[in-house]
Amino acid sequence: MASDETEASYFQTTQEKYNQDCIIKRTKQGSGSIGLWCCMSYYGLVIHCIFDGRLNAIRYIDILNENLIPSMEKLRQSQQFIFQQDNAPCHRAKRVTEWFTDNRIECLKLPANSPDLNFIENLWSWLDRELAKVGPRSLEQLKEIVPAILERVPKKVIESLVDSMPRRINSCMSFF
Repeated sequence: MASDETEASYFQTTQEKYNQDCIIKRTKQGSGSIGLWCCMSYYGLVIHCIFDGRLNAIRYIDILNENLIPSMEKLRQSQQFIFQQDNAPCHRAKRVTEWFTDNRIECLKLPANSPDLNFIENLWSWLDRELAKVGPRSLEQLKEIVPAILERVPKKVIESLVDSMPRRINSCMSFF
């Protein structure tokens, strides 16, 4: 097997064609995905979890129990904590609404069909750009890389995203 890493070219002999040492396993784009839950505030990004498959109300409550309460304890400052999520069906489920009430957690109220103002969507865009630099080759590698990248999100990025909320809300309010 011969390879020139600087030009990213690859040459192999006929005998090497099926040699496992000469094969680089790759996952084509769109051949898998991960679910990602994350809690962040102006003070930082604390707990995140990766999950497989689709999210339903019961699974979402499990994620909240395991991650939101500890995140709130780590992020709670002297200011009131309002949890923001989008209008996904599992977020609006009666069980989930009752969970927030039972745990005395205030959620940002959003009208149906409202634009997605959640600043974390921009964090996902930042994460996508960082992932593109690394280029995970498999779903397993993606699951390893994402936490490492999230642990090094610059504080400046998080602060900028949170600071953008008044502008986002005001721009939507100008349409009404």
